Amino acid sequence: MEYLILSWDDVYNLTLQLSERIVESGFVPDLIVGIARGGWIPARILSDVLYAHAMFNVRIEYYTDLGIHGREPKITQPLSVPIEGKNVLIIDEVADSGESLHHAIEYIQSLGVKEVRSAVLHLKPTSRVVPDFYMQCVTSWTVYPWELRESIIALVQKFKDEDPTMDMKAIRNKLVFEVGFDPTVADYFIKRL
Repeated sequence: MEYLILSWDDVYNLTLQLSERIVESGFVPDLIVGIARGGWIPARILSDVLYAHAMFNVRIEYYTDLGIHGREPKITQPLSVPIEGKNVLIIDEVADSGESLHHAIEYIQSLGVKEVRSAVLHLKPTSRVVPDFYMQCVTSWTVYPWELRESIIALVQKFKDEDPTMDMKAIRNKLVFEVGFDPTVADYFIKRL
């Protein structure tokens, strides 16, 4: 498996490039909606560089009951303001399966907006939605700087499942030398497992 570990600078630069694509298209959003949680940071950056000061969020979760992952997403934090007749830009960090983006677009359209467009930093070929704007098409396991802990925990479990005899030192070395995590970051989260 390939891994793409992004720094804060990587995210900021990709988001600036994404803003250029949006501006060049002629689309001017009245407001930006970030999909919680991954879309919050790119949405905030785009809000700043596109001079779209109205920024809101929507949260979509995949639970049928407490702690039970479901197939159908549910809007658990709907918009709290009316947006009828507005041009809306929906932002997420990645369109992986595309389910969250698909449901966010349907939800926003149902609120009587004038136009809705979507943007992500990364698009995966497995996505059911191709956003209006994206920066890179990737197949790699993509790690954003705001999700280092959860990614390290998931990878530690993955490596243990693949080889139950692997000790934590070997896992740490795999995280650092094969995946590409900063050693200080890997050590910090491994020691808390």
